[in-house]
Amino acid sequence: MVKSTSIVLSLAASAVAAPTCTWSSWKNVKNMFIFGDSYTQTGFDVNGTQPNAANPFGNPPFPGYTSANGPNWIDFLATTYNASFIKAYNLAYGGATVDAALVTPYAPTVLSLKDQVQLEYLPRYGAHPKDAPWTSKDSLFAFFIGINDVGNSWWLNNATLYDAIFSEYSGLLEQVYKTGARNFLFLSVPPVNLAPLTLSKDDGGYSVEAEGKVILDWNTRLTALTTAFKKNHTDSNLFVHDTHKVFDDVIKNPKAYPPTSGYKNVTGYCDAYANGTPTWYTKDPSCEYAVNEYLWLNSLHPTFPMHNATAASIAKFLDTQKCSK
Repeated sequence: MVKSTSIVLSLAASAVAAPTCTWSSWKNVKNMFIFGDSYTQTGFDVNGTQPNAANPFGNPPFPGYTSANGPNWIDFLATTYNASFIKAYNLAYGGATVDAALVTPYAPTVLSLKDQVQLEYLPRYGAHPKDAPWTSKDSLFAFFIGINDVGNSWWLNNATLYDAIFSEYSGLLEQVYKTGARNFLFLSVPPVNLAPLTLSKDDGGYSVEAEGKVILDWNTRLTALTTAFKKNHTDSNLFVHDTHKVFDDVIKNPKAYPPTSGYKNVTGYCDAYANGTPTWYTKDPSCEYAVNEYLWLNSLHPTFPMHNATAASIAKFLDTQKCSK
């Protein structure tokens, strides 16, 4: 039973105003540039093999080094739910926060969103290099960030901190925009307050409720950020996917989405699986269920069926966004 203190974000997936014609459609996306944390990382090296017909992610071999014990949402989105061939330049890095100077990640080697933009994207792809050609119309820039910002700071009750984070976030979007980016996808922070890391705390549900409120605030700020950015950049398209709702739906009812219908445990995890398993469907004798029948691989990271459902939802959402002439 999921604790009744969960915070549900009732934010419909939405585009900020009608898409302009710099967005031709999901089926015409040829390139994606992706920024985020461990929910998104695949281990891409910008100096290695670039995305190509044999491997849309370039390097490492598909599905990459993920936290999902299998493909993650961007793996699924770019290769299963794509409506065209997509080259995916995935700059996400596990443990990332928006800016390490504002919220410290778990290790100093972690590349924050700021690092991903300024140290990797801008010098490598910002000038539209010949080995990675892209245009404003055929490219989508995806951001899935905030899980670690919230997770590493929610108990501080520091609204000023989040003001600073979102100011930095907006500035980074501006830098990406100046390179020609016009189409942006944002994933809201899911209810990680219901992951075992927080759910297992013996505090009468305080942490679940308190972190949930901060997640709600983060997602409200994300919507405000995209609205303000659109106002100042009328030729941009900003799509906010309600990832929070997809996770919340699955936690309440795994059969809400076909990819997660096999889940049998949505609140805990088995220690034997925490660091990954030999196959995506491993059943360890010490565990009640196979690894893919748990929503959570470990205390914070969901298994690949949850990512599959998320990607399917994103593709359906993007497919509804039409250019307004």
